[in-house]
Amino acid sequence: MNLRWITLFATIAEEGSFTRAATRLNIAQPWLSAQMRKLEYELGVQLLVRENVGVRVSEAGELLLPHARQIAESARLFREAARSLSQSRSQMVKLGCYVPIIDVSGLKTATLDFVQRYHNFELETEMNYPAALVKSLDEWSIDLALIPRELATGTIEMDVISFGSAGIYVLAQGKKARKLDDLKGGTIGLPPKDWGGGLHANLRDRFDKLGMVTSEVPEFDLRAIEHSVAGRGAMVAMALDERGLASLDREINAIPVEGIELEHVLCRIKGRELGRAAERFWALCARSADDGDSDKAASERTT
Repeated sequence: MNLRWITLFATIAEEGSFTRAATRLNIAQPWLSAQMRKLEYELGVQLLVRENVGVRVSEAGELLLPHARQIAESARLFREAARSLSQSRSQMVKLGCYVPIIDVSGLKTATLDFVQRYHNFELETEMNYPAALVKSLDEWSIDLALIPRELATGTIEMDVISFGSAGIYVLAQGKKARKLDDLKGGTIGLPPKDWGGGLHANLRDRFDKLGMVTSEVPEFDLRAIEHSVAGRGAMVAMALDERGLASLDREINAIPVEGIELEHVLCRIKGRELGRAAERFWALCARSADDGDSDKAASERTT
């Protein structure tokens, strides 16, 4: 059954006329009359009695009319709620991240650009593990997600913007270690397995060979890690780009783990239409990523 027929019936009953109902609904009167005949045929009940002047509701129609009005009101509320959601969604970007925005140079640049350009748009961020962010993308509770490349190659097709690969470094107190061999026998924190099984396995294998005890660090905020390293003497393996390295506390030494990298990518569900705000943010991120590639290429040419 076409639910719209029921709302049309409620309107005709309220107006007491096919003509007035058609005018109110901005539709053709013959088409409206034809829809009512279809509804009556499907129900097997006469709902309206056509008279020389206007129309009246039949006895059976009177019994069904309260239900029709309830359905019509629910449909109206549904449309209003959907319109409100659509308008608010077009004005807001919902971004999921597995590390803070400021720890990814290209994303930080795009975010600052977005805030400065579009005062009428909002940016809302959610911190979570990559797998949870992929699920949120699929369920449309967020528009975009920053995740490791390894997590963007699953069963859900995605469009991605790469912010480049960050090297893996062991952060340790400056006087404590200068090279990986200096770490032998110690305890080191690794990124969560949820960042990618391949990354975690490669790191664990590398440190197992050094006789080190490995454990997962549940949250990866660079400032919290720096405090743990400088204040408590912890050792943590972390992904850092050039800007991240340059901003490190001077008391911390960053020891490179050669041959292992982590690529940050911004993702959206392939083919899914986003609101205006999210589309603008996506475009700025693409531009920021391209600028980063250009800067890197220029730097390589000069060296």
